[in-house]
Amino acid sequence: MENQVSSGCGQVIAKILGGKEAEEGKWPWQVSVRINEKHVCGGSLITQQWVLTAGHCILSRFRYSVKMGDRSVHKEITSVVVPVRNIIVHPQLSVVGVIQKDLALLQLLYPVNFTMTIQPICIPQKTFRVEAGTTCWVTGWGRKEEYGGSLITAVLHEVDQDIIHHEKCNELIQKAMTTKRNIVLEGMLCGYKEAGKDSCQGDSGGPLVCKFKDAWVQVGIVSWGLGCGRGNVPGVYTDIATYAEWILDVINRAASLYPAGFLIPLLCLLLPLGVLVAP
Repeated sequence: MENQVSSGCGQVIAKILGGKEAEEGKWPWQVSVRINEKHVCGGSLITQQWVLTAGHCILSRFRYSVKMGDRSVHKEITSVVVPVRNIIVHPQLSVVGVIQKDLALLQLLYPVNFTMTIQPICIPQKTFRVEAGTTCWVTGWGRKEEYGGSLITAVLHEVDQDIIHHEKCNELIQKAMTTKRNIVLEGMLCGYKEAGKDSCQGDSGGPLVCKFKDAWVQVGIVSWGLGCGRGNVPGVYTDIATYAEWILDVINRAASLYPAGFLIPLLCLLLPLGVLVAP
């Protein structure tokens, strides 16, 4: 079967540890999830009215909003800020011990218009797999260092990460934690490049994306790690393919509550059966 990516997602039309500032419009699906206009987590735009983020970012009943359209963490003239209408956290989210099933969907109050700096990211079907060694990218406004410094950065940062084999990731984290217990579980994905390159506090919920042919696909959500940027300690991400059916089901259920055409169908954003291999 020939792997193809549907048009309309993952297109670039226009803080991360060890990373560099991202160019304006380079990651147009990146959003800032906010409480009282302050950044709390990252997220990604997957349709005109839905944002994907980490479940552990949503642990309160505060009024959330989403900012998009530029690389600044602060509200700018170019920013688009939309209130969140509804929040759906995965029903089996666990934050006790190891964070598991760490994802949530935010329904925006109204659909946004796609522009040069606002575009949806592709998400994979459950059969989509990323091979170990594939280089992907994580973006966010999180802190630059594990200790000290500001909790957030003013400008969106980016850093490359190599996908780590599940068993190898478990081995590295077990060693770091001096335990034989399985820590990296089903539904998790790991990335590591080198010491000093990692996601950190404030990056949670943000996207881990990989280039697939001519489009970008989000394979993970920043979830947890042991500190930030430590040597031989991978970062752990929610594996989106594992939860693709749940994501689709949530959006379809919401669509049934509103007039036809109110929401963009998610089916056009799903990647078909495929394996993303290392170059």
